[in-house]
Amino acid sequence: MQSLLVEALALRQLGRLNPRQLLAPAYGFKQTTWPVVRGRDAVRIWSLHQLRFKSSKKKGLTKVLEEENELDTDDSDSEDEKEEEDPNLPKDYKDLEKFVATYRYDAFFKYGTDMARNKIEDAFYKNKLRLNGQKLLKKSKLVKVGDTLDLVLSESIDKKTVTLMRVVFKKILEETDSERDTDRVALRRWKRLELPKDEAFKP
Repeated sequence: MQSLLVEALALRQLGRLNPRQLLAPAYGFKQTTWPVVRGRDAVRIWSLHQLRFKSSKKKGLTKVLEEENELDTDDSDSEDEKEEEDPNLPKDYKDLEKFVATYRYDAFFKYGTDMARNKIEDAFYKNKLRLNGQKLLKKSKLVKVGDTLDLVLSESIDKKTVTLMRVVFKKILEETDSERDTDRVALRRWKRLELPKDEAFKP
């Protein structure tokens, strides 16, 4: 009887024995002749089963290690972003996510500040718009990641400071939304930012 059980387990590993057959009332070990697996063949079947188990276990461990490496990479990326921030700038900013249909300066500044388009146009003709500290020459100028867009609100001659409304183009989060035909971008906005004039303006 013990040898029959061993043979049944071996055949179960080979896929030749259906478990339902064992439960059938008319089915018995004596009614059917099974191929007998003995000696080295039985050892090979058992070794193959162990090898498959070890292989799947190794793959699972590899997957866990890969996920941990991805988490470490994400943490290092976030640390790099924090290191890029200017410690001298005030922290009263607001981080925004916007859908943009164009990268023109005037439209992009509108996305970041919610200002009316005609007010931005008036500011352009009054030479109050700046791109990376330099006077904006074309309101249709295309902006890119890392650019700083400023609107001059006021200047103090005595303090030699300038008050700005600033929008910084941080990064593109998702390109081309098929439904809206827009990109999702990350912006940082200061409604009122006071800086030394020589720091805010560049020749």
